[in-house]
Amino acid sequence: MTTEQASGSGRGRRNATRAGASALLMISCLSVLFFERAQAADNVCEAEMIRASRESAVPLPVLYAVALTETGQRGALHAYAMNIHGRPAFNATLSDAMATFERARRQGETLVDIGCMQINYKYHGKQFTSVEAMFEPARNVDYAASFLRKLHDREGTWTSTVARYHAGPGNAPAQKTYVCAVIRNMVASGFGSWTHDASAFCGR
Repeated sequence: MTTEQASGSGRGRRNATRAGASALLMISCLSVLFFERAQAADNVCEAEMIRASRESAVPLPVLYAVALTETGQRGALHAYAMNIHGRPAFNATLSDAMATFERARRQGETLVDIGCMQINYKYHGKQFTSVEAMFEPARNVDYAASFLRKLHDREGTWTSTVARYHAGPGNAPAQKTYVCAVIRNMVASGFGSWTHDASAFCGR
């Protein structure tokens, strides 16, 4: 998840993804397909995303594809997944995840992403009551949905929103790479197909 706080604005940030501004337009009419197939989702991350999407008006395909890009392993989401300075760690239980977190902290690691939506502890941890709370799927997904909504209100398009969720300002190559990864996961998950604009933007 992006290291910035959801504030500020600037033409430069929007220019970074202007060429792909329509790349995610397919999402608006496709949420219902996922709702129909996932009403009784066994995966707790997916179940919380269904709820959070309804409550926040963040399109479900955006939440799902972003989460899959951030924390997916073999097409599945993981509530206790972590990324420690670029190294993924998949834990079976909360206690395992906490042990992994404490070990990383003792080793001096500061960039640790946590949970379903890979919330960055260094930059967003203070928004939670505890590290354990960051791993709670409902709180983790709610925070990410709120963050995405604020970014969208500022950026104006879901393409720019997705780009800013992961990469910092002024990092256009990383933004483009991330947006294209999200689109690939969106298509692979059944949310439509590659559009002409998306294919051109991603060099497909």
